[in-house]
Amino acid sequence: GNSRRHTLIPKEFPEAKDLTLVCNSLGKSASATGWRLGWCLHPPHLTDSYRGIHDQLVAMSPHPMQYASITYLNLPDEYFKEQLAIRYKERLRILALALKEAGFKVVSPEGSYYLFVDYHEVEQLNGLSPMDAAMKLMRDIGVACVPGDNFYGKSLDGQHMLRFAACRSMSDISIALERLKKLNPLK
Repeated sequence: GNSRRHTLIPKEFPEAKDLTLVCNSLGKSASATGWRLGWCLHPPHLTDSYRGIHDQLVAMSPHPMQYASITYLNLPDEYFKEQLAIRYKERLRILALALKEAGFKVVSPEGSYYLFVDYHEVEQLNGLSPMDAAMKLMRDIGVACVPGDNFYGKSLDGQHMLRFAACRSMSDISIALERLKKLNPLK
């Protein structure tokens, strides 16, 4: 296991405190991907600039989601400091194992709930572009991922990579694990 922890830039580098905006949301940590409820912490002198950007980027979140978020944020500190990391590590471990069994080469993260995988040795995906491989997995297997080349700019480093997320509920991950078995019918 990896023992790295999240780095909060203004805490680790106090000299950057007055230059840093810390933006976060509930979607991933609450296993409610698609939620767009979040916040931004920033120094007071950036308030007007941030509000101008914020007003152009977001819309009001539905009322029930706001109440659910209050409930979530009122969970004990232990949940956020310890249990959430344990939950992610277990989901990552289980998802990584299933991806390896399906033939993917998994790149272990160092503090994320995403798994980057090289798919060029997966027979059904070999020779496909990352977008075509991701679409084939969605269409034929029923598992969503993101083309890895989205994260490499003009570099070719992501040309055989896909990104999977382990922040979904364990129920969703279990369904994905069963579906991934279709990629390697011999196991």
